[in-house]
Amino acid sequence: MFNAKPVLIRAFNAAKAVSKSKSEYGDDYVERREYRVLLKYLRMYYEYWVAFDLIDIDGDRRITFKEFKHAESLLKRWGIDMSNPKAQWKKCDADGYGKILFDEFCNWAIKSSLDLDDDDDVVDSEI
Repeated sequence: MFNAKPVLIRAFNAAKAVSKSKSEYGDDYVERREYRVLLKYLRMYYEYWVAFDLIDIDGDRRITFKEFKHAESLLKRWGIDMSNPKAQWKKCDADGYGKILFDEFCNWAIKSSLDLDDDDDVVDSEI
């Protein structure tokens, strides 16, 4: 079952960080100028959630090295260089606790340009 909360929170916080608010309540709400950015982030983080969920076999919302290694072919298809899985694991497991949380996964996915191959990407010029 899809839990939207992690996706919504990350997208909201990322959109809020794009520009300085002009109103005293700006940090509590998405302002008009941030709305388009929020939608782009929602789509991006939803894509990362789908990827994360596919890798997280046991559904505990944490990825182990065993699950990460098991998803090697998926990660390759999504544009990740898996010639050295342990090195990629270390990059993704930023806190070094041996389990990857959604937040860590997103940060790594952004840096690694992870892109699901079976989604319909829309380029800015197409909008």
